[in-house]
This record gives sequence, C-alpha cells and structure tokens, in this order.
Amino acid sequence: MSYTSFSIGRPGRAYDGVAMGSDQWNALITRQFEILGEGNAETIVGGFAAGIGKFINVNTYPDVESSSRVIARLAAEQLFEVESSGPFVSTEDMMKLMAS
Repeated sequence: MSYTSFSIGRPGRAYDGVAMGSDQWNALITRQFEILGEGNAETIVGGFAAGIGKFINVNTYPDVESSSRVIARLAAEQLFEVESSGPFVSTEDMMKLMAS
C-alpha cells in the first residue's frame, strides 16, 4: 500500500558554505534526488513556505518503510534536516476521522 508523507525541513549541513549553482551544489542536489529515486518517491508538491522559513514536501512512496529509508539517508548524508515528517491526510479524510 502506498504511503504519502508531509515533510517540513531545511537544507542540511552538507550545503553549508556551498554556492548555489556551483559544481559542489549540483553534486549535492543530484545526490539528494538520487536518494528520493532510490526510495521510489514521487513528489506531489514541494516548495518553500516563506511564512515559516522552511521547505515543505509532499511525497508518495510505495510504503512507509521506503519513506523512512529516504529520510534516514538524507539525514545520514546531511542533505536535509527534517523538522517534521509524517503521514499526509486529506482534509476530507481527516474530517471523517474527527467526526467518528
């Protein structure tokens, strides 16, 4: 069963002092997307939320274990510091849960 996660975070320490667009930056971002690819992640939406100063990502994975592996790899390689990550629940589904 697929799993959709909602993650909030910031670029990891691996990016510290690295100029955007440089060869080093390109290698880091390439590696970050490789890790997502290895986890069979499909990004539904991703972007910067200026109100909280963090990146928001909604990704779908084949299962929860794939999501956990991706987060662990990104953290281990210091590519992304996850502040919060968990299941994404649609508003309609949450309202049904809350009403029961």
